[in-house]
Amino acid sequence: MYTESELKKHLNSGSFRNLYLTFGEEKMLVKRSAELILKKVSGGDLSEFNYHEFDNNSDIADISVSADIIPFMSERNIVRITDMDVDKLGKSNFEALMKILQNLPSSTVVIFTMPTLDVTSKTAKEPMKKLISFIDKNGVCLELTHRTGLALERDLCKWAKAGGCTMTELTAHTLVQYVGEDLNRLNAEMKKLTAYADGAEITPEMIDLLVSKSTDASVYDLFGYIISGKLDPALRALSVLFYQRVEPVYIVTVLSGAYLDAYRARVGTEAGKPSAEIGKDFNYKKRAWVLDKIARQIKSVSTPALRRSLDELLSAQTRLVTEAVDGTAEVERLVCTLALIAEDRADA
Repeated sequence: MYTESELKKHLNSGSFRNLYLTFGEEKMLVKRSAELILKKVSGGDLSEFNYHEFDNNSDIADISVSADIIPFMSERNIVRITDMDVDKLGKSNFEALMKILQNLPSSTVVIFTMPTLDVTSKTAKEPMKKLISFIDKNGVCLELTHRTGLALERDLCKWAKAGGCTMTELTAHTLVQYVGEDLNRLNAEMKKLTAYADGAEITPEMIDLLVSKSTDASVYDLFGYIISGKLDPALRALSVLFYQRVEPVYIVTVLSGAYLDAYRARVGTEAGKPSAEIGKDFNYKKRAWVLDKIARQIKSVSTPALRRSLDELLSAQTRLVTEAVDGTAEVERLVCTLALIAEDRADA
């Protein structure tokens, strides 16, 4: 399996293979890598005679015909297959597809890419695993896994450099806290920030000025104020959420998730388990980094206080969905109660 840097080195060498596959969790990178492969392999020549596109609804027979075409006034004949779910092809169609790939003319390049299909090497069923294995042995296979932590922050710094600006990893961390880890949104925000910075350094102040926090990130900020006993900032943060017309029940639901993260981090730590193991036990996957952050935030809050807080959240959520209550007043009361519980050191 190639890495991104190995793929770039391979493409720059000009010694291309007949088979390529890009897939994985990071859809934006899957699409971007496929475009890079296409650009390098084709040399920009995408005439109708030498470039053929197929998708999940295409006939295998049509792919076979296109794969056998002799390139016209070009070095290569390129076949691009997008989001083909080979796990659902059926035995005969899958065998026909594999036969095509096993007998490609030397002048034909087939590029498989999965920019929207949710498939990884771990979730793939037997047909897809066979395709991945075959291309990995006979071509170039690239799986784009989810970016987290320092790797994601370093990528953002590279994007800043590509946009003619600079950005520290600490500032990149701030951006991730505002936006989350979705690369599509991060990419959009980076374009905005590089345009504003205009060749200068991207700063946390620019992020604060230009980037809107996701609703979940704003609720997690609210959580941070509450467990720190900062009631006034908590109520101001809550007012902003109400101004943005976020439903009270949604606020309580996300806040409950934050407290559940906190409780899992605490009991896991008490059991002597590292955050990575706790994340695996509870299937956190992309969100495992949350546990480390929250574990630091709740150091001064007792375990019984976290349990009492979860009880209050459950009661509030139940009232919001089963009774005709004033949602705004209910959540304000809840925030005040949670802040008082967090400040109570009698449970420690």
